[in-house]
Amino acid sequence: MRPRQLPPMWVAGVVGATALVVIGLQGLPATTPAAIAPAPAGEVRPPVATSLAGTTPDGAATATADDALVLDPALIRLYDYYLTTVGERPLSAIQAQVEHDLDGRLAPHAARQAKDLYARYVQFKTALKEQRPAKPVGRSVDILREGLRRMLALRASYFSEAEAQALFGPQDAEAAAALARMAIEQDPALDAQQRRDRLAALDARLPASVRAEREAPLAVVRLEEAARQIRAQGGSEDDVYRMRAAATSPEAANRLADVDREEAAWKARIATYLVQRDALLSAPGGDAARQAAQSDLRNRLFTPEEQRRLAAYEG
Repeated sequence: MRPRQLPPMWVAGVVGATALVVIGLQGLPATTPAAIAPAPAGEVRPPVATSLAGTTPDGAATATADDALVLDPALIRLYDYYLTTVGERPLSAIQAQVEHDLDGRLAPHAARQAKDLYARYVQFKTALKEQRPAKPVGRSVDILREGLRRMLALRASYFSEAEAQALFGPQDAEAAAALARMAIEQDPALDAQQRRDRLAALDARLPASVRAEREAPLAVVRLEEAARQIRAQGGSEDDVYRMRAAATSPEAANRLADVDREEAAWKARIATYLVQRDALLSAPGGDAARQAAQSDLRNRLFTPEEQRRLAAYEG
């Protein structure tokens, strides 16, 4: 499923920076959209929002063997998948789509529970949007902590403690960890070494899954630094491939090699474009003619999507 960003209406209360940190730690999938299967003959489906066309719903809704709804963060992800269309269509239409989805996933009793939970979630989100923010006081970490406290207090009006732990527990833990890290980074009483030591101790207490998620981007950076060094020392692309395959897998090494080839081809096209563009700009004629020729050159060498990247190379 392609990643979807919540519109501003639904990002409130948990102060923006904390929400962004939490989203960053969880990681959004960035895969190719999967086509939505056509409805069976005779089945009536609510219309799909334009922005959801060509995607499959994120999250899940499941039940126990005795038809009781399972409460977990996947259910909230399913609700949020549809709520990303707020502003594109009315809440009544979104509710119809959610309820249709839940009826298709769950037996009647669990579906009713899921619909009730969705209604409370929307009420909570609406109240969160309308909640007057606290006056900023102190360090940014203190402001964020107060925003989080106010959000949790409001949420307790709509969900029991057990429900909140089941539905939002991992997100709450990540927000708390992010705030603890910010508090260390913003503590003026700590010198650089003390700050590093406390951050390391904080990271050591994180669950192994969270540590692995944090390490993944750094592992890619280290891998590419190793590839850069091999090339700088005169190594071949075969040497780079063997290093990557040993550090990851042959399949991953092949994918990285494909990325390298695509990047090299892109840079070659950019070089060709810049040479031809400079020749056009220095040719005799009026500005209008030169601009038209440059536009024609862009259209011949690049797709409309690729042309959006050209500004970074034309300085």
